[in-house]
Amino acid sequence: MIIDSIILDRDLLHIESLKKYGESIPYLNIKACFSNLNQAKAYINKNKIDLLFMDLEFAQQQKIDWNEFNIQKPEVIISMSCASYQHKDHCISAFDYIMKPVSFEKFIRVLNNIYIQKQGKTAHPKPETKKNDFFFIKNNSQIEKVKYNEVLFFKGMKDYIWIQTINKRIITLQTMKNLSIYLPADRFIRIHKSYIVSLEHIDIIDKNRVVIGQERIPIGDTFRPSFFKNLKEQELIWD
Repeated sequence: MIIDSIILDRDLLHIESLKKYGESIPYLNIKACFSNLNQAKAYINKNKIDLLFMDLEFAQQQKIDWNEFNIQKPEVIISMSCASYQHKDHCISAFDYIMKPVSFEKFIRVLNNIYIQKQGKTAHPKPETKKNDFFFIKNNSQIEKVKYNEVLFFKGMKDYIWIQTINKRIITLQTMKNLSIYLPADRFIRIHKSYIVSLEHIDIIDKNRVVIGQERIPIGDTFRPSFFKNLKEQELIWD
């Protein structure tokens, strides 16, 4: 399930922070940013939107009538610079509040709560399917079979992905965000905006990088907390 969202704000630094965080969350798609309510309304009436990130000052200045929108009321996350404003009347109810500057930990915690809630609303039983230990990827004019246990890491290069396996390198037209959706979370993890690594093939972990064979791969500051949390949750790291 993908959560489609837009940002309503005039704070460019805040917008860039949210967009950067959003790149690391595979189920979040930040589709557009607006500083004008009428422009946002026109966009929302033509596009599917599940979530709004809205600045408190922006919300206080606008009287939002959801009857003017051709959608069901989306979830709203209010961002603000001062906690004392949280309980003031700003003409709109919020799913949650986040303080500026927003930490990645707070951001992903709120997003996970929304994701879990929406999954609960849309969940329906599915027949059990066998999990394959391989996938197919386009390599030039061919579609090539790749085994999960042979992949060392994925490296993003704009619209292309470098897949490094034990025996070879494959370059394919793909994005890191799409890749994160399909890869099994118990096998692979994103540790940098440009890298997804195989947990099975990590030889050494230190504060700033992982070592896989001869490759030294950086751990991005944004991804470090979720990386180590993932290792602990899978009981792969013992303190």
